[in-house]
Amino acid sequence: MLVLPELVLTGYPLADLVLHQEFVEDAQEALDRLSRQSRRMTTVLSTIARVPPQRSWDNREREVSIAAMLLCDGEVRGRYHKVLLPIYDLFDEARNFAPGSRPNLVWRIGDVVAGVSICEDLWSPDGPPEAQSAAGAQILLVPNASPFHRGKASSRLDLTRKVAIRNGVPVVYVNCVGGLDDLVFDGGSIVVDGEGTLLARGAEFAEERFTVDVPVGEPRPVNGLLSNVHTRPTGRREEPHGAWNPKPPMHNLEAVWSALVMGVRDYTELNGFNGVALGLSGGIDSAVTAMVAADALGPERVLAMAMPAPDTSDEEHADAEELARNLGITFETVPVGMPTSETDVPEEAEPLIDEDAAVRQERRYARARAATLSDIFEERGYLVLATSNKTHISVGTANLFGDLAGRFAPLKDCPKTLVYELARYRNTIAEVCPQRIFDRKASSQATILHHDLPSYEVLDEIVECYVEHSASLKDLTNAGFDPAVVTDVLRRIDEAEITRRYTPPGIKVTSRAFDQDRRMPLTSSWHARQRD
Repeated sequence: MLVLPELVLTGYPLADLVLHQEFVEDAQEALDRLSRQSRRMTTVLSTIARVPPQRSWDNREREVSIAAMLLCDGEVRGRYHKVLLPIYDLFDEARNFAPGSRPNLVWRIGDVVAGVSICEDLWSPDGPPEAQSAAGAQILLVPNASPFHRGKASSRLDLTRKVAIRNGVPVVYVNCVGGLDDLVFDGGSIVVDGEGTLLARGAEFAEERFTVDVPVGEPRPVNGLLSNVHTRPTGRREEPHGAWNPKPPMHNLEAVWSALVMGVRDYTELNGFNGVALGLSGGIDSAVTAMVAADALGPERVLAMAMPAPDTSDEEHADAEELARNLGITFETVPVGMPTSETDVPEEAEPLIDEDAAVRQERRYARARAATLSDIFEERGYLVLATSNKTHISVGTANLFGDLAGRFAPLKDCPKTLVYELARYRNTIAEVCPQRIFDRKASSQATILHHDLPSYEVLDEIVECYVEHSASLKDLTNAGFDPAVVTDVLRRIDEAEITRRYTPPGIKVTSRAFDQDRRMPLTSSWHARQRD
């Protein structure tokens, strides 16, 4: 049989697309065409399906489900509707989808009884897989759309093993591959036997069709809702000789780099851009963004713009040019002047706070650079990449008209320390990033606004605890962080929420990214404080 990922026919996530009747009808027409083309081999294909209107956890009726169709012999021979619909972190399925109500469905496929669950169904300790195995399933087939973040691959394997061992049946876990907006689906499909032994692992961050003979146990008593897909005897094959030899998983930095590359490539190509452009300053953030772009699209589709101001050092410009030359990307220099001066600003429009003059000057240069990059987009049809990172975006030192100027931000969910690690990792493949870029301290606005913040190593740890794990101020001080530093950092994170609302989408690589994963009000007088 052939097992395909969750919503392989329509893409995932769908958000409010499913509220459009025409979209649902088009999906049904595509399913009809594919089902007519099916032959003797059973195909588990996931799509959306129209169902009778029903209520979920509120009073609004829903009439579309996430489904898995069993195609065989020119028709749809079985339907399973996803039972457990997540509504946490980035997942919002219960908003629009109707839940299935028959978790114990099983199908006879040849001489094997199989259960089908979909993604979240697997994550409950007493969900559809348990109902299906109790109903007589000898194998569990599980289409998934599980997005990447650091550590996700190991947690998926742990979960799949637990389900297999708990139910005593093999589990075939098939995951999506590809980038969609700010999500990357990393593939890495896995097959485990009934004792939890890993039999096979699919390619990560690459499409792959792989075949595996799964050992199935003796028939079980059938106690559930059994339907027949077909009853043709399954041809017996010899047991595989020797030990299984599944592919090893990618290590952390390789996986993150692959996610960034896939995310940039798919966002650029699926949205019809001719290439990408970015400002290349000689700093580490723009350097890593350029390296990701070159790996994603090829150097011929990447334009790096050096936009030196009168006070930009020759060394910074030389390092940017050397990096571009090493990558083979196009490098152009467009000097920027001061778009406005202090005398151009009316007295009544002066800032209400005593802001450092250097910050005001840098912001004016940044606006000029943003305008230059915008012209590149208009003239050449290039996607402009913003170069900021999660640390600066978290504490409000990112500049909306500077390192956040663009329509896509590859490093948006990468802490600053991770950015350095990624640059060093890329240099192990080919040494393209000059050492002086590693050694250079953050310049301009970030330096000025960071002067009273801790080192990036300390800052990133605080940001991770607060943003990804919702740690309290007390939790952080008990962990040994200075109370005054923590209070200041948490205040900055809270106050930067309005800036984050204006940021472009970026690739999720941590367990909790901004935007879909973390939703906070703009207006709130509450702030974390030290308690007795």
